[in-house]
Amino acid sequence: MKATNKLDQQYLKTLTVLYVEDDADTRKQFTDFLSRPVGTLITAVNGLEGLEAFKKHKPDIVVTDILMPQMDGLTMAQHILELAPSVPVIAVTAFEQTDYLMRAINIGIDKYVTKPVNSYLLFESLLYCAHRLRAELELKLTHQREIQVAWNETLAVLVRGMAHDYNNLMQTILGYASLAKMTLKPGSIERNYLEKVETHSDEAHDLGQMLRILGNDYIDSTHLGPVMPCVLDAINMALTGTDISFSSDYPENLPDIKFSDQQLQMVFTGLATNAVEAMPEGGSLQLHVRTVEITEHDFVPIKPGLYLHILLTDSGVGIPADVLLKIFDPYFSTKQRSTKRGMGLNLALCRTVIMGCGGMISAESSSGCGTRLHIWLPVAP
Repeated sequence: MKATNKLDQQYLKTLTVLYVEDDADTRKQFTDFLSRPVGTLITAVNGLEGLEAFKKHKPDIVVTDILMPQMDGLTMAQHILELAPSVPVIAVTAFEQTDYLMRAINIGIDKYVTKPVNSYLLFESLLYCAHRLRAELELKLTHQREIQVAWNETLAVLVRGMAHDYNNLMQTILGYASLAKMTLKPGSIERNYLEKVETHSDEAHDLGQMLRILGNDYIDSTHLGPVMPCVLDAINMALTGTDISFSSDYPENLPDIKFSDQQLQMVFTGLATNAVEAMPEGGSLQLHVRTVEITEHDFVPIKPGLYLHILLTDSGVGIPADVLLKIFDPYFSTKQRSTKRGMGLNLALCRTVIMGCGGMISAESSSGCGTRLHIWLPVAP
């Protein structure tokens, strides 16, 4: 079996297929057959029902008979392709007339299979469609990766420049405040005011350090070694004094990675702190770590190679879909603005540090169903 064929079969297992057939016996037979190689199978008994099922479920592939009551398969396919031009459609019919074939070609049908249907030919048609969809997805992800890399570099240059100027300005302010304080008597009102300036300047300095991290301009020593002691210490520190139960699952022989203790501790302290805030009445936090191999066919926007996959799962309130898309954006926060410095930078900083290690972070969640954070960190060569 060719490697690409195997990959197409695996990908077909992730897809949803809509099967439209008016004959009950044929529908039963091919429902049993199609339910094996595909991920999810949806059936309909005519073109009208099939069109409504497509609008509701948005399947990846459509398999349809042509001659059906209420709306024939080709008319249904034409409406579907007007809604989603890239959806592959396989037409199945007992007729081989040229007019049907020409109409199918004009509509944009991908495959045309005649009855009695050879199961192998239908399966090959499904693999053809899966191969096309997989290739389109790989091309899309490659393009997205290129855009993301270019955007990250542009943003990093901008933030580095801002952080440099910001820190220089704060150093000047702090320097003059210190000089002015030296000319004043201890305990004077003016000296107290300048001491407040120094205090806030220190806070501003910490904010400047955050900006340096966002701009990948943070110099910190890295070393090669086991990552779990650092990860567990950070999480346990964040959970101290809370009503959150914590469990971890990882093999003892995890490979080493190259990392900075300070930066990685900041990452997992921040992630665990976010989890605590999502569980105000208490809950559970689970850590699951495994070594995985990422290939170019895994549809993950990182370089192929060996990674530690760290899964952090909480039982909190979850994140709505519209918010989930923005949680790693700098200064995005669902909390009310306060005097706290750097609000909305936590997850952006975590993402920057992880990407700086050559990895990535993603989140999946929904309201009321907790949150799952996926972190990939590259294994050292």
